[in-house]
Amino acid sequence: MRHRGFQHQALIYEGVDDYLMGTMPFVHGALIADEPLLIAVAEDKGELIAGEMGPDSDRVLFLDMQKVGHNPAAIVPLWCDFVEDHAGPVRGIGEPAWAARSQAALDECHCHEGLLNVAFASASAWNLLCLYDAEALDAEALERVGRSHSRVRRRGRIEESPGFEAQPDCLGGELPPPRSRADLLAFGIAGLSEVRQRVAVAAERVGLDSGGVADLVTAASELAANSVVHGGGSGTLRIWSEDDHLLVEVEDQGHIVEPLVGRLRPDVSQEEGRGLWLANQLCDLVQIRSSGESGTRIRLHVLAHEGAFV
Repeated sequence: MRHRGFQHQALIYEGVDDYLMGTMPFVHGALIADEPLLIAVAEDKGELIAGEMGPDSDRVLFLDMQKVGHNPAAIVPLWCDFVEDHAGPVRGIGEPAWAARSQAALDECHCHEGLLNVAFASASAWNLLCLYDAEALDAEALERVGRSHSRVRRRGRIEESPGFEAQPDCLGGELPPPRSRADLLAFGIAGLSEVRQRVAVAAERVGLDSGGVADLVTAASELAANSVVHGGGSGTLRIWSEDDHLLVEVEDQGHIVEPLVGRLRPDVSQEEGRGLWLANQLCDLVQIRSSGESGTRIRLHVLAHEGAFV
């Protein structure tokens, strides 16, 4: 097979047999061509592929996506590192979406898949197959697959995707409003300490340990400082809970134009983008929406201590 740039295709599968029929030709193609292959799927799904490969499974790197991709924003840097570590053609198999993810996380998985096309628009010689379980995911999640993948295989047929978006607007749109009453604080430079204090109190209230409290305070403090420096000198903090998560949101009048912000590891000399990169390392989920008209909202999600909202 001749590789021409980044090949981003999807497999929508139904059951174990369909899963293996769709993945194993891709795996064998990598082995025959002696191309490095990274398989990032749930551990049990990886075991299915490894079992079919037999001894050849030692030639492949397996990672548990439910760990390394728990925050969808961590998946782009995962693939970036893999591609950069190899000089020639490479292949990957990933499964970023699963039924246990929250709706917010599934939304960010869709953003992630679109942003892969942006991140690797100028890349050469690599082929990524993304897997979607038709028996576990809802119709909306499956409908989105064709927007982020140029080719989709389902029920044994591979088709070009007519709805494919090579340059998606993943920062546009709106986040849903809070589903419960939010603690609200308008802040400027003099209010940054109160931002930290309110976030710490909320994190302690939902049972985060000292490390979790410090992580969330650090992430929120970075966002609030960005609002003061880049977002017009002020911002609004909102804190509330939904289901089993504590949510912290910072809103300001700034405008983010870099679609991959927070997903590309900043170098040591880079000043902008470090706060969002750090937030993605410290939180379970980070959602970013930004437009020139409505400003920027950044929402942090962290899993609360079990029973915190009972």
